[in-house]
This record gives sequence, structure tokens and C-alpha cells, in this order.
Amino acid sequence: MPSDGRARPTTMTGRVTSSDGGCTVFKDSEAHQWVLVGETKGIASGTAYTIEGVAMDAMDPACPQGLPFVVSAATATIATPTTTSDADEVSLTGTLADGVEANCRILTTDAGTFVLMGTVSAANGTRVTVRGSKAQNVMSHCMQGPIIDVQSVSPAS
Repeated sequence: MPSDGRARPTTMTGRVTSSDGGCTVFKDSEAHQWVLVGETKGIASGTAYTIEGVAMDAMDPACPQGLPFVVSAATATIATPTTTSDADEVSLTGTLADGVEANCRILTTDAGTFVLMGTVSAANGTRVTVRGSKAQNVMSHCMQGPIIDVQSVSPAS
């Protein structure tokens, strides 16, 4: 933030990962999650965008998936597909919990603890099967295990 206290406009690239419950969640190229507000009409889940706006530093209790980002302009982009090998694809069964850091969700399995990146709406203590891919070249403040980019969550059988 500039020394005069005003927020500085920013441009980010990334992808909208969900719009559940009226909260439009955007994962930027550095794997940070934001909740988009402002000029969001026409923004679709699963689409890559370059967005312009201002990052806020106070969480909205109605959308706790990330800090708000007030969008002034959004342009859909053609994302370069990320290639993963079959070894990067995972299916894990375990119990959901909050991580020790704010805004972190973890899955505890017999194979260890995994940090879940993406929207997971099941309650803590629920036994689920998570399908996704191992996140490559991604850092997280969660620091509780390997990061899984969540593609789907279903009740464990």
C-alpha cells in the first residue's frame, strides 16, 4: 500500500475455481485464493482471466475462502493447459479438518496429511474421497503436507 494509505491497483492472472454460495473464488498464478467482488458480471467458474482491481486486507465473513479482490476489469484469457502425468493424479480417502493456519483445509489419511487447495464444502470430521492432482511448483502458507489441487470431493464409501 502506498505511504498515503490508498490501495494500489493490481493486475493478476489466474482461474475462477468456484462460485458456490455467491462467492466467486479466484486462484491466481501464485496459488493464492481471492474472493472476487465488484465488476464480476459474466465471470464464469473454470475460466482463466486477467483481472484488474484492488486487493483488500479484511476478510468478508460471508466468503471466507480468501481475501476480497475488488475487480474493476476482467478479461478472459486462453490458458495454457497444465500437463500432468498419471503419477500426479491422486485419489485420497481420509478425514477433513481445518489446518493450523487460517484458511487451510487438510485431509488426514493413512498415508499422511495433505493440504487441500480449492473449494471443499464438506464439514470437518467428515470422511471423504478427494480426487485431484499433486500441485507442482506451488507454495502455501499451510505447511502441513503436500498440496492437492482438488477436482472433486465425495463421501467415502
